[in-house]
Amino acid sequence: MGMHLGLHLGLLAGLAVAPAVANDWPSWRGPEQTGLSREKAPVTEWSGDGKNLIWKNDIGGRTTPIVMDGRVYSITPAGADVHLQERVVCVDANTGKMLWEYRFNVFHTDMVENRLGWTAVVGDPETGNVYAHATSGEFFCLDREGKLVWKRSLTEEFGRISGYGGRLHTPIIDEDKVIISFMNSSWGPQGKPSHRYLAMDKKTGDVIYWASPGGEPLDTTYSCPVVAVIGGKRMLIAPNGDGWAYGLLARTGETVWSYKLSKRGLNSSPVVDGNYAYFCQSEENFGTSEMGAVVCVDASKSGDLTESAVWRHNGPGVGYASPAVANGRLYVVTNDAELICYDAKTGKEHWTHDLGRVGKGSPVVTADGVIYVGEQNGFFHILKDDGDKCTSLSVYEFPMIDRQAVDEFYGSPAVANGRVYIQVRSGMYCLGAGDTGGAATVTLPKAQLEETFQNWYADGNPRIVPADVTLSPGAAQKFEIAPMQWPPTGGMSDPSMSMVWAWSAKGVPGAFGDEVLATTLTVPADAGLAAGVVSAQVTSEERPAGTARVRVIPNLPFTVDFEDMKPDSVPPGWIGCGKKVKIDERDGSKVLRKLADKQFPSPPFMRLMTFVTMPLEAGYTVECDMASQAKKGRFKPDMGLVNARYQLVAMGMGKVLRVETWTAQPRLRVDLPFEFEPDKWYTMKFSVKLEGEQARLLGKIWPRGEEEPGAWMIDVVDPCPNREGSAGLYCYSAGTTASSDGPETYFDNLKVYRDSQ
Repeated sequence: MGMHLGLHLGLLAGLAVAPAVANDWPSWRGPEQTGLSREKAPVTEWSGDGKNLIWKNDIGGRTTPIVMDGRVYSITPAGADVHLQERVVCVDANTGKMLWEYRFNVFHTDMVENRLGWTAVVGDPETGNVYAHATSGEFFCLDREGKLVWKRSLTEEFGRISGYGGRLHTPIIDEDKVIISFMNSSWGPQGKPSHRYLAMDKKTGDVIYWASPGGEPLDTTYSCPVVAVIGGKRMLIAPNGDGWAYGLLARTGETVWSYKLSKRGLNSSPVVDGNYAYFCQSEENFGTSEMGAVVCVDASKSGDLTESAVWRHNGPGVGYASPAVANGRLYVVTNDAELICYDAKTGKEHWTHDLGRVGKGSPVVTADGVIYVGEQNGFFHILKDDGDKCTSLSVYEFPMIDRQAVDEFYGSPAVANGRVYIQVRSGMYCLGAGDTGGAATVTLPKAQLEETFQNWYADGNPRIVPADVTLSPGAAQKFEIAPMQWPPTGGMSDPSMSMVWAWSAKGVPGAFGDEVLATTLTVPADAGLAAGVVSAQVTSEERPAGTARVRVIPNLPFTVDFEDMKPDSVPPGWIGCGKKVKIDERDGSKVLRKLADKQFPSPPFMRLMTFVTMPLEAGYTVECDMASQAKKGRFKPDMGLVNARYQLVAMGMGKVLRVETWTAQPRLRVDLPFEFEPDKWYTMKFSVKLEGEQARLLGKIWPRGEEEPGAWMIDVVDPCPNREGSAGLYCYSAGTTASSDGPETYFDNLKVYRDSQ
């Protein structure tokens, strides 16, 4: 059934993004993701004792607030000690009064307390929902009243790598999607660590697509991509952890162009003006000894654009703050707090202004050339671009916290409805002239036209959605063919409707029905652990529609003894195994072997935390046999279990049995003296029980084959409990170096079951 679909329709960029009121600030870089406010400056001076200060509160943080529909939203640390958490807060934009908060625990991350609340939330004007990426990897969709709409656990479901130093990514909204990026290592082809972009349905959390345009990541990063229609294509402009910048089709994730920018990962977010995309970095360049660069790329082109920049300046170290583009000018803040203004088209430098010592806050520029920008050491500047010079209008230094600590400024201002909103570690401030603000209503400019109806014949392949699912035995999943671009309202119907698709599944047990465009995969009730892909193609043309990743996790209770797995393979669908494990034989049976190869001496490879289930409500037990290899009598690994976001670990070198959560900053940790012998099998058992508003953590370990002890060795209460989480295995191969293998660890007979089972 051949069809020619080269339809040259000259359609708008989606009529899905019609001109919108620009006075709100739903994204950390503003409604156009450029750092530009189309309002005139609400204030040009202020003071902390009342002048042009509308309100302030004590809700401190390290990020940028957003403003939407009369409310201000932010993500902040909350509580202390065993109750230390994060939260999304919502305050009234006119009064600063808290309307609600949504709290959540921190776990499975290398970040410590002073890096909590580093990401910004993003708002969706269409639904009124707010999206938050937590330090733990939980991803929340909350409605206007703070009620949970849906959530995903990026670490437990997809192997998100938490990074360090606050290097986590802020989400963005585009059409029907919420997009977040992160380093991850999950299963199958995604077992290899990479910087990936995950697009989810903003209303349901279903996976629409994955994109992995780059090579091996060099760093964890926090650059936030932006979306713009450029050269007739709706594009995701994405700086990457491999040091390159990429232009992707925003609806599918397919790569259009790339630009080789740095030898390290990129942290500064880009901005777009017309066809031009602007990037910054402060690391090593190629072909020069100068560090740092500011670059302008023509993003309407395709292919490798490395040798064809519109303009480039090597030398400025702009590695933290993101630029702003406004009124034909590009504004960047260097790491040592120099504000530089360039002509956006030519790259000519107009002026430089000294802000202080450390530049991490990103500038915001108004329609009349007023610049709002913070310096890390607690200074907030209001400046005026006067053409060939920069004029300082106001400088305010926030008082020290308790006369001891600088009130640091890391985020960016939000300008909305005649007000300026800023957040520092001690609180949130609203600046403005008068009681109600005096902003005139402004509108965003129309997006560029999309030149063609982008069908898969012209620009790639259609997709299967959802693109990534985890199923249980007996479950059914409906898949659909998604076209490259939606037809506009009232336009022609989806051309794929006349196609006949053949569906198949590789590595996934189950059978398909007979539907053409929406087919249901039914997993047999007796299916075991499995992982693979679902694919579809036009029957007469063998035209593919991409693939969907599918894994099957058995219902509780289940046991994994590895006997049916091939040697040197990895358990199908287990998250975060990568090159760290393989199936091997030991003591007459197949086991899971944690490698400690000197080729991979870095902590990410030395440590294994593999998740074997989706997040489950607490109230289950994990049990497993484990043994360690003797290594020259010097090093012994740490080995243990994961249950509901807690770890029970036998610490080889520490000679204790430890239960904890959030290892980098353990808000709860208890040690019991215990020393295991190398080359000897043990059985470990770990249970987490919810008891009202607390959780009881119970753990024990004993030599395999001996009678199980009646008493628990560990019995700990957490008054701020993790109420759910994935079951898993933990290991750290201490003593692995570039010149010496470390001690290996072995796991067998894993069991996961409800306490009532």
